[in-house]
Amino acid sequence: MADTFVSDFQVRSLVGEPCAAVSVRNLSTNLYAASDAWGRKCTAAPQPCLISAEVHFKQPFGTAAANDQLGADTVHYGNLSKAILERMKRFTVPREQEQEQEQRGSGNGNGDHSVQENNNNNFTLAYVIHDLWVGLTGWAHFGSVKEEEKPFLDISSIRFLSLTVTLPKASLLGDGVSMTCSQFFKNGPGEKMRENLISASLKIHNLKVPTLVGVNPHERRAKQFVVTSVTVERYFRMDDYYSELEGVVVKALEESSYETLEALGAHLAEKILEPDHRKDHTKWQVHIRMEKPTAVPLADCPIVEVRAGYGFPAPGRPAAS
Repeated sequence: MADTFVSDFQVRSLVGEPCAAVSVRNLSTNLYAASDAWGRKCTAAPQPCLISAEVHFKQPFGTAAANDQLGADTVHYGNLSKAILERMKRFTVPREQEQEQEQRGSGNGNGDHSVQENNNNNFTLAYVIHDLWVGLTGWAHFGSVKEEEKPFLDISSIRFLSLTVTLPKASLLGDGVSMTCSQFFKNGPGEKMRENLISASLKIHNLKVPTLVGVNPHERRAKQFVVTSVTVERYFRMDDYYSELEGVVVKALEESSYETLEALGAHLAEKILEPDHRKDHTKWQVHIRMEKPTAVPLADCPIVEVRAGYGFPAPGRPAAS
């Protein structure tokens, strides 16, 4: 069977432009889950969280457009928002209170097994987004396991779904981290679900690090800010790796003596793709985007992007000076 775990770009390129879509962007809540910017588990104090959802439908809006009434051919964005926040409630209470609620629910025979089985573990960002995926679709994102009998969405009418969970305070030097999961529902519910294309990515947004980089003489005398975003595609680690990843990127930027962003980007890609960081995940793809805000006075910034990893040729670069 062909590889069904691909990048978000590949999924979206095959899905194409939607004939009908409903989205909700940046629903806000607080989570007693995932790690903070220092890598500490947020079990005693919450951290802010933003959730976005994008739903593409297989058919144009029918009843909703013709009769000006909501029907099965669409999803009300208000109800979608409520369903997301309702599912996220399990992560919005302190762990001790959550365990008490689970014990009471278990005693009544109404406990949620997906949470009970993990009540002794620290809920990671990956666990949170996958649990949300199950609540909305009824199916696990990885594989074809049905886990929820009455999900919010009817995936037989959906062509594409993408969920993003962002932690805006989970980066020391950036604008936060996020994880995105997407799926192209080419096949509806059933055994062929496993043949649908899926993607998962981890992103660190806009790291601002003073960096020695540039070809001009004045750029060799002092460091300047380089704003760097790093996305790891084909990402299926379940631990909170982002604080470690940020450390790898920041160290490489601080130690830079390259003249070009192109060479610096290739060096960053090599560091991220080292076996110690990706463990056994040999099919990672890395997208690095670098901006130099002060380099061009009459522009916001020049931008250089580098993609490397599985399916890409290794970027060549000169040896570091």
